[in-house]
Amino acid sequence: MKKLLISCFVLLSWAGQAQMDSTNETIRSIYNLALSEQQGYKWLAELCSMGPRLSGSDQATASLLHFRKIIDSLGFETSLQPVTVPKWERGPQEKAWIVREGIKSEELAVCALGGSVATPEDGLEGELVEITNFNQLDSLDLKGKIAFYNIPMDPTFISTGYAYGNAVKQRWAGAIEASKRGASAVVIRSLSSSVNKYPHTGSMSYEDGVTKIPAAALSTYHAELLSRELAKNPALKLKLNMACQWYDSVESYNLIADLKGSEKPEQLILVSGHFDSWDLGTGAHDDGAGSMHALESLYLYQKLGLAHKRTLRLVFYMNEEFGLSGAKAYAKMSKEKSLQHVIAIESDGGGFSPRGFSIQSSKEMVAAVKNYRDYFEPYGIYQFARGGSGADISQLGSDDKVLIGLRPDGHRYFEVHHSALDNIKSVNARELTMGSAALTALMYLLDRDDICLNCD
Repeated sequence: MKKLLISCFVLLSWAGQAQMDSTNETIRSIYNLALSEQQGYKWLAELCSMGPRLSGSDQATASLLHFRKIIDSLGFETSLQPVTVPKWERGPQEKAWIVREGIKSEELAVCALGGSVATPEDGLEGELVEITNFNQLDSLDLKGKIAFYNIPMDPTFISTGYAYGNAVKQRWAGAIEASKRGASAVVIRSLSSSVNKYPHTGSMSYEDGVTKIPAAALSTYHAELLSRELAKNPALKLKLNMACQWYDSVESYNLIADLKGSEKPEQLILVSGHFDSWDLGTGAHDDGAGSMHALESLYLYQKLGLAHKRTLRLVFYMNEEFGLSGAKAYAKMSKEKSLQHVIAIESDGGGFSPRGFSIQSSKEMVAAVKNYRDYFEPYGIYQFARGGSGADISQLGSDDKVLIGLRPDGHRYFEVHHSALDNIKSVNARELTMGSAALTALMYLLDRDDICLNCD
């Protein structure tokens, strides 16, 4: 009996090792193909060559339709979901100057925040009040003045995403709070983790019943310069001129593509990114990289002939930047059709080297995904943590599905985020490709091992 038990143990150990070896070989084949071809980077370069994809713009729709043709040529089943999106343009002019004794001197690098109203045609001029903490607002006289929010991202936070989240209030709520106190306009310090001369845009908001005032972002370099000049001369003025404009909402689309499953085609594993971008750059990292991660993962699946029980679904969401219109429309359609999304994955952290995944699900599912860590560590992926997954897929809800976000290295992300630096030159082909391979490998494991809720 003792010999029999030992034999059984040896056989089980051998079988377990054999499966691990086979899995490692499959994952290695994914990385080999991805790194050899770097197809996702080629597609990203093609996407960026078509220009920025501001939600509601003709370029955004034209780029989406172009990529539908590419995906159709790969043999996937594609469809377009109509989505009503806002339309805003920054216009031909964005200027700001320091004004001393009625004379314009230094010109500052500035851009309108997304959704801002314009200044009067000949510009707007006013004294500046520097704000370094929101708690100062009630003690400051802002009537008729320009509020200057100078709240940097905290460099001591290890997570740049956390630093961004702690500083972003000045962008989305700054105009509201300043207007309530009588300010004529708002300029904010760009949400960048470095000091440079490139302003960073991003969405801002207004509140019903509160006067809408122009809102702009200064480059971090010029925010620091302005702060120094104000310390020397508190009566310093700023002249701001912006010609941004709102239009009626327009129709655009989400792009959906499916690779049918062999055993449970009604169950969906969704992999996605948002297709729209800001207009200062070409959205290479935000979120062209995430969109190409999603597309390349299905391409790798198909080219390698990897078995999958469930239908793999790609979604390019439209209008994440201006209010998640595409994600909300997709979630609404999903509910109406009772679609079975068992796993949803999003990439919206840029095309830098992948470091791990954040998992939004039950403790049991999080633990199950963490068990894959040994497979990924050889590829530099070691962060498996319970946490938020992504703004777009979160619209689907999380009670009956596993939501996962790809987490690239974030140290350089906010140097380029929402700025003219977010272009193809800022993306390394190898780093981007590693993200696509990581998503493919994770999807393969999750589907093979039925790591999902309500998979029956």
